[in-house]
Amino acid sequence: MKFKTSPAPSPFGNARGVPTIISADMVIEGHFKTPGDIQVEGTITGQIEAGRLVLAESGVINGNVTAETARICGTLNGCVTGGSITLTATAKLTGDVYHDVLAIEAGGLLDGLSRRRGAAKPIALVEAPQAAE
Repeated sequence: MKFKTSPAPSPFGNARGVPTIISADMVIEGHFKTPGDIQVEGTITGQIEAGRLVLAESGVINGNVTAETARICGTLNGCVTGGSITLTATAKLTGDVYHDVLAIEAGGLLDGLSRRRGAAKPIALVEAPQAAE
């Protein structure tokens, strides 16, 4: 009797089952695009598009990030757009966040705006009229 086996589904959701890892000793410049997962432990200067991004505590990204799921533990200088964004206690994000779901752990730093994806543009603020004397 023959049994047909198929590979177990990947917890990372990509075909190879292994995330792309930028190790702590790497410094890379450029545009990265993958439907799979990327784990950044080193430094990237450039735009990143991924299915899922994990920015490790030692990682630094100088550029914008688009990912359906992003877990930020390190330093991100740029905007992040995604479905589910998590800033951990060690995260330092300088830039705006466009999200469906946003979680910020105690100690996580966000220096920028937080907006839901697809939300209407903000109304321009007008100065209040001064009271007559």
